[in-house]
Amino acid sequence: HEGDIAQAFFIVASGKVKIFKLSPDGKEQILMIASAGNSFAEAALFSGGRYPASAQALEDSELVVISREKFVRLLGKNPDLAVNLIARLSELLRKMTSLVEELSLTDVTTRLAHRLLSMVSDDAQGNRAVISLTEKKTVLASQLGTIPETLSRSFARLSKEKIIAIDGARIEILDLRKLS
Repeated sequence: HEGDIAQAFFIVASGKVKIFKLSPDGKEQILMIASAGNSFAEAALFSGGRYPASAQALEDSELVVISREKFVRLLGKNPDLAVNLIARLSELLRKMTSLVEELSLTDVTTRLAHRLLSMVSDDAQGNRAVISLTEKKTVLASQLGTIPETLSRSFARLSKEKIIAIDGARIEILDLRKLS
Protein backbone atom coordinates (compact mmCIF):
# COMPACT_ATOMS: atom_id res chain seq x y z
CA HIS A 1 0.00 0.00 0.00
CA GLU A 2 1.06 3.56 -0.69
CA GLY A 3 2.75 5.00 2.40
CA ASP A 4 3.80 1.66 3.88
CA ILE A 5 7.45 1.36 4.88
CA ALA A 6 9.41 -0.04 1.92
CA GLN A 7 11.21 -3.14 3.09
CA ALA A 8 11.37 -5.05 -0.20
CA PHE A 9 10.82 -4.87 -3.91
CA PHE A 10 9.09 -7.38 -6.12
CA ILE A 11 9.55 -9.33 -9.32
CA VAL A 12 6.47 -10.77 -11.00
CA ALA A 13 7.07 -14.48 -11.61
CA SER A 14 3.62 -14.98 -13.14
CA GLY A 15 0.42 -12.98 -13.54
CA LYS A 16 -0.12 -9.21 -13.71
CA VAL A 17 0.05 -6.54 -11.02
CA LYS A 18 -1.16 -2.97 -11.39
CA ILE A 19 0.81 -0.18 -9.73
CA PHE A 20 -1.52 2.71 -9.00
CA LYS A 21 -2.29 5.85 -7.03
CA LEU A 22 -5.65 6.88 -5.61
CA SER A 23 -6.84 10.47 -5.31
CA PRO A 24 -8.58 11.54 -2.09
CA ASP A 25 -11.93 11.17 -3.89
CA GLY A 26 -11.11 7.60 -4.96
CA LYS A 27 -10.09 8.16 -8.58
CA GLU A 28 -7.49 5.62 -9.63
CA GLN A 29 -4.51 6.31 -11.89
CA ILE A 30 -2.61 3.25 -13.03
CA LEU A 31 1.08 4.03 -13.34
CA MET A 32 2.10 0.71 -14.85
CA ILE A 33 1.13 -2.91 -15.17
CA ALA A 34 3.88 -5.33 -14.23
CA SER A 35 3.73 -8.74 -15.88
CA ALA A 36 5.99 -11.80 -15.69
CA GLY A 37 9.63 -10.74 -15.57
CA ASN A 38 8.89 -7.13 -14.55
CA SER A 39 9.91 -5.65 -11.22
CA PHE A 40 8.35 -2.88 -9.16
CA ALA A 41 8.97 -0.85 -6.00
CA GLU A 42 12.77 -0.91 -6.34
CA ALA A 43 13.01 2.91 -6.26
CA ALA A 44 11.24 3.05 -2.89
CA LEU A 45 14.09 1.12 -1.30
CA PHE A 46 16.47 4.01 -1.93
CA SER A 47 14.24 7.10 -1.85
CA GLY A 48 12.81 7.81 1.53
CA GLY A 49 11.67 4.44 2.69
CA ARG A 50 7.95 4.49 1.85
CA TYR A 51 6.10 3.06 -1.13
CA PRO A 52 4.91 5.95 -3.34
CA ALA A 53 2.05 3.89 -4.85
CA SER A 54 -0.04 0.81 -4.17
CA ALA A 55 0.03 -2.54 -5.97
CA GLN A 56 -2.79 -5.01 -6.62
CA ALA A 57 -2.87 -8.26 -8.56
CA LEU A 58 -5.09 -8.12 -11.65
CA GLU A 59 -5.10 -11.92 -11.85
CA ASP A 60 -3.61 -14.84 -9.95
CA SER A 61 0.04 -13.88 -9.58
CA GLU A 62 3.23 -15.13 -8.00
CA LEU A 63 5.83 -12.62 -6.83
CA VAL A 64 9.46 -12.91 -5.82
CA VAL A 65 10.07 -10.70 -2.77
CA ILE A 66 13.58 -9.31 -2.38
CA SER A 67 14.38 -7.57 0.90
CA ARG A 68 16.29 -4.31 0.99
CA GLU A 69 19.12 -5.77 3.09
CA LYS A 70 19.72 -8.71 0.76
CA PHE A 71 19.52 -6.53 -2.32
CA VAL A 72 21.98 -3.95 -0.96
CA ARG A 73 24.43 -6.80 -0.21
CA LEU A 74 23.98 -8.13 -3.74
CA LEU A 75 24.62 -4.69 -5.22
CA GLY A 76 27.85 -4.42 -3.23
CA LYS A 77 29.08 -7.74 -4.58
CA ASN A 78 27.91 -7.28 -8.16
CA PRO A 79 28.55 -3.92 -9.85
CA ASP A 80 26.84 -5.12 -13.04
CA LEU A 81 23.63 -5.53 -11.04
CA ALA A 82 23.96 -1.93 -9.86
CA VAL A 83 24.38 -0.73 -13.46
CA ASN A 84 21.30 -2.74 -14.49
CA LEU A 85 19.32 -1.19 -11.62
CA ILE A 86 20.34 2.31 -12.74
CA ALA A 87 19.23 1.46 -16.28
CA ARG A 88 15.89 0.11 -14.99
CA LEU A 89 15.26 3.19 -12.85
CA SER A 90 16.18 5.45 -15.77
CA GLU A 91 13.66 3.63 -17.98
CA LEU A 92 10.97 4.00 -15.29
CA LEU A 93 11.75 7.71 -15.01
CA ARG A 94 11.41 8.08 -18.79
CA LYS A 95 8.06 6.26 -18.72
CA MET A 96 6.73 8.33 -15.82
CA THR A 97 7.80 11.56 -17.56
CA SER A 98 6.01 10.41 -20.70
CA LEU A 99 2.90 9.51 -18.65
CA VAL A 100 2.81 12.94 -16.99
CA GLU A 101 3.22 14.64 -20.37
CA GLU A 102 0.47 12.59 -21.98
CA LEU A 103 -2.00 12.98 -19.09
CA SER A 104 -1.51 16.71 -18.83
CA LEU A 105 -1.15 17.70 -22.49
CA THR A 106 -3.47 15.42 -24.51
CA ASP A 107 -7.17 14.60 -24.55
CA VAL A 108 -8.57 11.11 -23.87
CA THR A 109 -9.15 10.23 -27.54
CA THR A 110 -5.54 11.12 -28.37
CA ARG A 111 -4.31 9.03 -25.42
CA LEU A 112 -6.45 6.12 -26.61
CA ALA A 113 -5.10 6.47 -30.15
CA HIS A 114 -1.53 6.40 -28.82
CA ARG A 115 -2.27 3.29 -26.77
CA LEU A 116 -3.88 1.48 -29.72
CA LEU A 117 -0.95 2.40 -31.97
CA SER A 118 1.50 1.07 -29.37
CA MET A 119 -0.27 -2.30 -29.56
CA VAL A 120 0.16 -2.64 -33.35
CA SER A 121 2.95 -5.05 -34.20
CA ASP A 122 5.98 -3.67 -36.01
CA ASP A 123 5.36 -6.02 -38.93
CA ALA A 124 1.88 -4.63 -39.67
CA GLN A 125 1.47 -4.14 -43.39
CA GLY A 126 -0.59 -1.57 -45.20
CA ASN A 127 -2.96 0.86 -43.53
CA ARG A 128 -4.89 -1.70 -41.43
CA ALA A 129 -4.19 -3.83 -38.36
CA VAL A 130 -5.99 -6.02 -35.85
CA ILE A 131 -5.23 -5.89 -32.13
CA SER A 132 -6.74 -7.43 -29.01
CA LEU A 133 -7.21 -5.59 -25.74
CA THR A 134 -5.47 -7.55 -23.00
CA GLU A 135 -6.89 -5.54 -20.10
CA LYS A 136 -10.47 -4.86 -19.14
CA LYS A 137 -11.77 -1.50 -20.28
CA THR A 138 -11.95 -0.28 -16.66
CA VAL A 139 -8.20 -0.93 -16.34
CA LEU A 140 -7.50 0.73 -19.69
CA ALA A 141 -9.54 3.77 -18.61
CA SER A 142 -7.52 4.07 -15.42
CA GLN A 143 -4.25 3.75 -17.36
CA LEU A 144 -5.38 6.57 -19.63
CA GLY A 145 -6.37 8.78 -16.70
CA THR A 146 -10.10 8.75 -17.35
CA ILE A 147 -13.29 6.95 -16.42
CA PRO A 148 -14.89 4.06 -18.36
CA GLU A 149 -17.72 6.23 -19.69
CA THR A 150 -15.33 8.75 -21.24
CA LEU A 151 -13.24 5.91 -22.68
CA SER A 152 -16.40 4.45 -24.26
CA ARG A 153 -17.16 7.81 -25.85
CA SER A 154 -13.62 7.94 -27.28
CA PHE A 155 -13.98 4.42 -28.70
CA ALA A 156 -17.35 5.44 -30.18
CA ARG A 157 -15.85 8.58 -31.73
CA LEU A 158 -13.04 6.61 -33.41
CA SER A 159 -15.57 4.03 -34.58
CA LYS A 160 -17.99 6.66 -35.93
CA GLU A 161 -15.13 8.26 -37.86
CA LYS A 162 -14.41 4.80 -39.37
CA ILE A 163 -10.91 4.75 -37.92
CA ILE A 164 -11.53 1.56 -35.91
CA ALA A 165 -14.11 -1.22 -35.72
CA ILE A 166 -14.74 -2.83 -32.35
CA ASP A 167 -15.89 -6.38 -31.63
CA GLY A 168 -15.49 -7.03 -27.91
CA ALA A 169 -11.77 -7.13 -27.10
CA ARG A 170 -10.88 -7.34 -30.82
CA ILE A 171 -10.19 -4.00 -32.46
CA GLU A 172 -9.64 -3.65 -36.18
CA ILE A 173 -7.76 -0.51 -37.09
CA LEU A 174 -9.28 0.53 -40.39
CA ASP A 175 -7.00 3.51 -41.00
CA LEU A 176 -3.60 3.55 -39.30
CA ARG A 177 -2.74 6.94 -40.82
CA LYS A 178 -5.83 8.64 -39.40
CA LEU A 179 -5.32 6.95 -36.03
CA SER A 180 -1.75 8.25 -35.82
